[in-house]
This record gives sequence, C-alpha cells and structure tokens, in this order.
Amino acid sequence: MNHASGTNLTRFGCRGLAVVAVLCLPALSDAQVWVGGSTPRRGSVEISGGALVTAGQSLPSQAATLTVNPSTGLSSFDLFTSNPSLGPALGAQGTVTVYITRAFAVEGGMQFSRPRLDVELSADAEDAPDITASTTITEYVFSGSLVYHFGTAARTMPFVAAGAGHLRDVHTGNELVETGTEYHGKAGLKIWFADPRRPRRLGLRMEAGLSVRNGGFNFDDDERRMAPTGAVSLLYLF
Repeated sequence: MNHASGTNLTRFGCRGLAVVAVLCLPALSDAQVWVGGSTPRRGSVEISGGALVTAGQSLPSQAATLTVNPSTGLSSFDLFTSNPSLGPALGAQGTVTVYITRAFAVEGGMQFSRPRLDVELSADAEDAPDITASTTITEYVFSGSLVYHFGTAARTMPFVAAGAGHLRDVHTGNELVETGTEYHGKAGLKIWFADPRRPRRLGLRMEAGLSVRNGGFNFDDDERRMAPTGAVSLLYLF
C-alpha cells in the first residue's frame, strides 16, 4: 500500500469516529444519572407553602371561687370548675428561607389555624348538670428559625430547625386578642423534583416538630403548653 492510500484510510477512519460520536451523544445524554443539578448555595432563596396540622392541647383547670363578706362568718367556696382544651386543627403555613451557606439557612414563617376551644363546666356548687361551652379561636404564629441541611448535594435533603416566634390568638369576632411567645424544634425532609437535564427548582417539604407556647389563650399565663405539629408543603428554589 502506498503512502497516499494510507493517508486516505486514516482520514476516512477519523471521519467515521466523529460521525459515530455525534450519533451517540443523544443516547448518552438520555442515559446520564442525576448528579445534583443546581443545588442551594449561599444567597439562594427558597419559598414554601402548604398544609399544617396541630395536635390538641389540654389547658390548666380553674375554679370559680366565690368570695363572701368576712363579717357574715362564712368562708369562700368554689362555685364550679372549668376544664378548657384546644382541639386538633388543620391550617396553613408559609416559609421564606435564605441560605447563608450550602448547609445553613435562616427562615421566616407564618402559621394559621382555627382550633376549637371547649370549656367543660363541672362540680357546680348548686348541683347543676355539667355542660361544655365551645367557640373557635383564630391562631397566628410568626416565627424565625435557624436551619441546618444534611447532604446538600443530594436529591433528598434531611434538615433540622429550631427557633422562636410570636403567638397571637384572636377570639371570635375579633373582640379579644391575646399574645404570647412560641418556641419550636423540628426535623424534616426536602425532596427535589429534578430532571437530569434541567436545574432543580420544585420540590416537596415534609416536617414534624414540637411547639412550646407560653401565653396566648391560657387561663394561667405562667403555664407552658406543648403542641406537636406536622406539615407538608411545596418548595420552589430561586
């Protein structure tokens, strides 16, 4: 074989390899696995909104005491006893999260729910039958949290958060507003709906936590009450 023929074969082989590579690129692109996409980073902003459930809470009992005139020689006595409780409630919550680093973020949130308040009146001094009075309270919680994420490059991101907030209980008709302080800790999971060929933007957030509340609607201002909470929300990452 002469030199010219060898050169032509070499050129033909290179062109053939180039054609094969071009034809294979779409298949390789379709076969590639998810490797994290555009993960949250410093300065990323994440918003979420969804459904909230708050467990029922037992409030401290109180006795209605009748104070008599000491000059009559009679002593004070209890007219009846009240046993209040807040029922479990469905509500809504929204959060805005700003990433300080890939793992740490600060978060502001608002929760809204309308639990039913039941007050059982019993042990009446005049032997009246026990009765239960009910009303609905509108409850708002405005909170701030510090959030830590595990496995920030993964499609599924566990997280923990802790913080405090402002509690605002509004009675029916906005006739009475009571405020208090709220502390919370929670843990959850963020699952991103990612296409291998596109940056991830949309996801699902699931969480469970414990809310400790002081003040708000409570017959005893020094009594703290605990309310387990859970929420499911949609996420969007900017």
